[in-house]
Amino acid sequence: MSEKKKILIIDDDKDYGEALKIVLGNSGFNVHHVLNVQDGRKAIEADRPALIILDVMMDKHTDGFDLCYSLKHDEKYKSIPILMVTAVTGKTGFKFSPEMDGEYLQAEDYVAKPVPAAELLLRVKKMIG
Repeated sequence: MSEKKKILIIDDDKDYGEALKIVLGNSGFNVHHVLNVQDGRKAIEADRPALIILDVMMDKHTDGFDLCYSLKHDEKYKSIPILMVTAVTGKTGFKFSPEMDGEYLQAEDYVAKPVPAAELLLRVKKMIG
């Protein structure tokens, strides 16, 4: 039996993170959720995930961007795929994309909240199988 792939969710919205954890856990993934980038970095260092689902804006508006940038410029972690999520698009109309914002936003994928469970699973499976 193969080991479940680990997914780390870093999102300050506890309810949203827990909902993602249930959806992904029920689909066979080993999921851990933390509420801030400091705990996220500790979790990454302690138990390297196969995928990181990262909220764009948390305590500081740039938390998600900053962590993504830091990980993608660290030889040890740059190969971990990152799926960025945010509600900012719905609130402001401002959209991010790896194609347009790739220099700073180096995540492999980006999705606006709320993402339907089927779409989330499709994106996750595309990224890590």
